Amino acid sequence: MVAHGFVVVAHDDALGPDLRRAVFARALPELFALPPEAKQRTAAADSSLLKAGYVGHVPGTAWESLLVDEPSDAAAVRRVADLLWPEGNTEFCETMVSFAKNMVNLQETVEALTLEGLGVPAESVRAHMGMLGHGARLSHYGAPPDAETCMSMRPHYDNTLVTVIVQHEVEGLEVHVGGGRWVAVPPEPGTFTIVAGEQLRVATNGRVPACFHRVRTPSNRERFTVLFTLAQKEGVEVRAPEDLVDEEHPLMFNPLSIEEYSKWLYWEEGHKFEDPLKAYCRVDKDDGAVA
Repeated sequence: MVAHGFVVVAHDDALGPDLRRAVFARALPELFALPPEAKQRTAAADSSLLKAGYVGHVPGTAWESLLVDEPSDAAAVRRVADLLWPEGNTEFCETMVSFAKNMVNLQETVEALTLEGLGVPAESVRAHMGMLGHGARLSHYGAPPDAETCMSMRPHYDNTLVTVIVQHEVEGLEVHVGGGRWVAVPPEPGTFTIVAGEQLRVATNGRVPACFHRVRTPSNRERFTVLFTLAQKEGVEVRAPEDLVDEEHPLMFNPLSIEEYSKWLYWEEGHKFEDPLKAYCRVDKDDGAVA
């Protein structure tokens, strides 16, 4: 995680064959086969990527997604499902809650081990974990819009602490490992790719880099994934703990308001910078490199 901001974890028990089939062969295809007006009933009023609900028709992509807040909470999942299927869909709800409970345990374990490995005391880690929220972004990719580049999602950093990326059968995820080199992460059953987001870069005082990643699908096939996100709760600033700030490691980032940063990143000038987080809140920031 410290080298490139990602790890691949083998954990067969987190998604056994039966649950995998229920998620990827039934729940997701059924969801994204719904008519646009049904999916749109869950959309946030401001169409924000930060808000729970449906997002579709993103320019330059064949990607659509639906974000469920606190997906291990049966009531939260049922509220979303009732908008999609007014007659109810018990199987969808039970499948997603079972899947989410396993993923929440995995992502919290990785987050805690990362902080403890950097020397953050256990009590500080527990306090940090108590201020976090979970999400599940159910995603569907059509064939890449550009058959030459096969790019389904441009290179980007996640605005999270960590994201657990669960792929299924079709290739797509590639991570940047420096020097202009990209490495494909194959969709092997029983494996989960955990990528560090920009919030973790702030929370570790720059010790863990955010993972730069993209989606390329050379086979030009339809693709389903689920992204389980762990992030600071709304209204709580992300900041490095005192345990990770000293003379050898001076404070790198000012406290980060996720809501304000996201507004700047997606709707204002943040997209112009190669390193938007540095341009926005680094203590010793310069003008930053413009992309």
